[in-house]
Amino acid sequence: MAAAPALTAVKDFAAAGEFEKKHTPFISVASEGDATMVTVEVGHEVPHPNGPDHYITFIELFAGMTPIARLDLSPEVTSPKVTLPCALPAGTVLRAVEHCNLHGWWTYETTL
Repeated sequence: MAAAPALTAVKDFAAAGEFEKKHTPFISVASEGDATMVTVEVGHEVPHPNGPDHYITFIELFAGMTPIARLDLSPEVTSPKVTLPCALPAGTVLRAVEHCNLHGWWTYETTL
């Protein structure tokens, strides 16, 4: 059985440096009618490269430990950002995970 990948977790996005901000899958939440619109964006304040040699391969979103969605990405033709309508109660911990082909796995959490 393969070992779990090492995740770089950014706890305080505002205090993170440019390299961390470039790779952190930032989560933002907005209400839209009965839905909670959850957006995950890699490169929220500092754009992440998106060329064939350096790009985000996928973004995953979890509610607690339950997977909600996974978006596989291709360099140059896709952007590392996804918005999903969700029905989640207050207090739910959202966790986003992304993979950079050069700098590995990154994660970020927020609570609704």
